[in-house]
Amino acid sequence: MQNNATYVEDVSLTEIKKVLSEKSKEKELNYEQKMAYEHAKQFAKLTIAKAEKLKKELLEIEDITDEVATKIVDILPNQIELDLISEKNKCINDDNKQKILDLVSKYKKEE
Repeated sequence: MQNNATYVEDVSLTEIKKVLSEKSKEKELNYEQKMAYEHAKQFAKLTIAKAEKLKKELLEIEDITDEVATKIVDILPNQIELDLISEKNKCINDDNKQKILDLVSKYKKEE
């Protein structure tokens, strides 16, 4: 059996909120879309512009993947949360942790 999985771009909660908000203006959302929209509204912490800018800055850090950058944008982690993310995703080394925390701190202040 052949695996035909294709890569789908990682999307932040902020982007989900925007897409589903626009879609809800066109037609009624189905149950799953409503639940996703409510979740995104509750937990998205940044505006779309700030989320995109932060993600771009994170991707400039060596070895940070799109998946990890998206997760960081969604969570805006503190030191402990970033340690947990880095345990699961070995692409974050100790040198990059402080860079990430500095960026996150900058965007948290702008919230």
